[in-house]
Amino acid sequence: MWAHPTCPALQCFVSAVMALTLVGVGITSMSFAAITSTTINPLAIVTDNGRRLIVSGPMVCTESETVELRVQVTQRATGAVAEGHTSLACTGVPQHWDVDALIQGHETFRVGSATAVAFGRTTTRGAPTDAHQWVVDITLGGE
Repeated sequence: MWAHPTCPALQCFVSAVMALTLVGVGITSMSFAAITSTTINPLAIVTDNGRRLIVSGPMVCTESETVELRVQVTQRATGAVAEGHTSLACTGVPQHWDVDALIQGHETFRVGSATAVAFGRTTTRGAPTDAHQWVVDITLGGE
């Protein structure tokens, strides 16, 4: 029975191999759509008497995608929190991003240490392809 496979069993085997191959190709192509490299620059600038921050950094994401980038900065010494966002058209090569982050509440920032958190999500034709989050200890400097 095992020595002479029947034609229907062979057809089932070939169909299964083809289906798995197509699934594998789909998964592989999806895995290349991503934020491949990013960080937050270690120095951000305090402006507008501590009510605004300019946060920046480099990023690489898959060409032809769009990345929505949200940044939040906190400063434990003052209790200040700032948030901002930007959008970029991905090029597949290193790009520079800047976010103008505004305070949330009444506490203001001062020169010194802070923590920045960034969240990036890439999309292709409106469909999400990747989401990535990173945290960096930064220094706030004056203008």
